Amino acid sequence: MTAQTEVGTPTMLAERQSIWERIPRWISLLGFLMVVLVLWQFLATSGWVSPFILPTPSSVFEALISFTRAVIEGGPLRQALVITVVEALLAFVLAVILGVGFGFIVAESSFGRIVLLPFLVVINAAPKVVFAPVFIAALGFGISSKVALGAFIAFFPLLVDTAAGLATTDRDKSQLFRSLRASGMQRLRILQLPSALPFIFAGMKTAAVLAVVGVVIGEFIGGGRGLGQQTKIAGDLLATDRVYAYGFVLAVFGYLFFAAVSFAEHRIVFWQRPRSTTAGG
Repeated sequence: MTAQTEVGTPTMLAERQSIWERIPRWISLLGFLMVVLVLWQFLATSGWVSPFILPTPSSVFEALISFTRAVIEGGPLRQALVITVVEALLAFVLAVILGVGFGFIVAESSFGRIVLLPFLVVINAAPKVVFAPVFIAALGFGISSKVALGAFIAFFPLLVDTAAGLATTDRDKSQLFRSLRASGMQRLRILQLPSALPFIFAGMKTAAVLAVVGVVIGEFIGGGRGLGQQTKIAGDLLATDRVYAYGFVLAVFGYLFFAAVSFAEHRIVFWQRPRSTTAGG
């Protein structure tokens, strides 16, 4: 009897799920959102926090409705949203090109590992905001400086993940390809790239979010006509309900960007299904 209990216990523990795994996902998300809104409403109406710092959820919701109506009807806010979306997409594409390119150089050459990588690490360790005036002075106040800053902020995690992915190539398989006299391009396309793709997509998901952050920082510092600049103007006017509403819109866009890259990962890297790095959990 004791032996059966001892044998069955690990199985029971392995099959035991947490309460969050047993509850449907939409219920847990909705419940958490309701708790956050209740706490937010309590703090906003208690008088402990100034309304200029924490507006009520209802006022933020009204600002969101006004923003949605303005986007549907057209006008400056729709144009601002489109400009920020385009900037983020271009920054992401540029970050992918730079990150994968430098990642390949770092992984495949001694020059990249010994000489190039330390310089890139030092540049990445510096606060990115300090480079914003440099990009603005070099590229002007238009869209180019925001795209460059967004790509600059987003590319390094992709570089690291690309180099790590290429370094995980199985040595025995690599030796087999060399013995078969496969070209470098064949080895990259057939062997290295498939093993590195999960790492590359992990870096791309990080870069998607950082690209949005980067272009918004560029709009805060360098002006322009994007939604980041509209958020800054609302903050200068102490219209914090609009600040929260625009911030929510930018956060949703960042999440949708992340989810789109995750969807592409599921389609392309079909042999692997990561649990913790997808948009849906």
